[in-house]
Amino acid sequence: MHLSTVSRVLNGDQSLSIRPETRDRILTAAHRQGYRPNAMARALKRSRTGALAMVVPLLRNPIWAGIQRGALQAAVEGGQVVMILEEPQDDVRPPTDYQYLVEESRADGLLIATSRREGAGRHRGLVVPHVYLNRRGPQPGNNVVMDEDMAMRLFVDHVAALGHRRLGVVDGFKIIDTVHRRAAAVRALCSARGMSVTFEHAEDTEEGGYEAARRLLQRSEAPTAIGVGSLTQLFGAMMALRELAVSVPDDMSLVSFDEDACLRYLEVSVTSVSMPLHELGAAAVRALIERVNGGAGEDLLVSNPLTLVQRASTAAPRSGRRLRR
Repeated sequence: MHLSTVSRVLNGDQSLSIRPETRDRILTAAHRQGYRPNAMARALKRSRTGALAMVVPLLRNPIWAGIQRGALQAAVEGGQVVMILEEPQDDVRPPTDYQYLVEESRADGLLIATSRREGAGRHRGLVVPHVYLNRRGPQPGNNVVMDEDMAMRLFVDHVAALGHRRLGVVDGFKIIDTVHRRAAAVRALCSARGMSVTFEHAEDTEEGGYEAARRLLQRSEAPTAIGVGSLTQLFGAMMALRELAVSVPDDMSLVSFDEDACLRYLEVSVTSVSMPLHELGAAAVRALIERVNGGAGEDLLVSNPLTLVQRASTAAPRSGRRLRR
């Protein structure tokens, strides 16, 4: 068998006309001998780095672990590696600041999860292959996001079925696209049902959740059910509830918009909306690889699996209940 044929099989050349059994025989022999392709040599030949750069905010938020697992798995399947860059949430730079990674051949494309709505005008100069992950960018065709409308419908439908009519939402700042879409969805859903909703926006941290929850609870007409945008904010909100002697779920129903196994092991296990994080990360990487290879961009909405995980933190509201402060 000619060496060039073996080389083309090992490098994944799908245009090679060869019998399937011959291809399998080559791959089996390579596996037995522990063969691994030289990634650097292949990258030089293709004028590619074989690397993608993912820019994310606040890595300590557990949701990014699920997104990254999906991204890394899809990258391995696509013969790529992923570099993770973290930006502090209060110091998000425009995506054009990362364009040099592609221009200097450090990465083939960008996965951007730090886009803010008010900075759209500054982002229009981004000309390298890129995908906005869990955020919408300034132009269509590069966005891979989850179905926040459906997620909020699960939340509102659940508490409405229990009899709640006054809702509260603790979430990040509305300049974050994901937060903006969640707020718009909840407002529309509550309006259609004749329910009221009050929003408190704060930093996506424990302190932010704590302060926002206290403001909600100290209103003259406090909500009877609260949805919380992130796990970090949720832990702060739960501290505020404890300090004000508000019992969950007797005095207040509580729902997290992030799902994590830790919610099952809290003193009161917390009901949550489980989002397709793994699927989101994988879809974003596959979309970026397609763009790196010259494919046309398109927006993707990742909707499955999306479920409500019912635990002990939600119940019917007490009739005529007043919060204890």
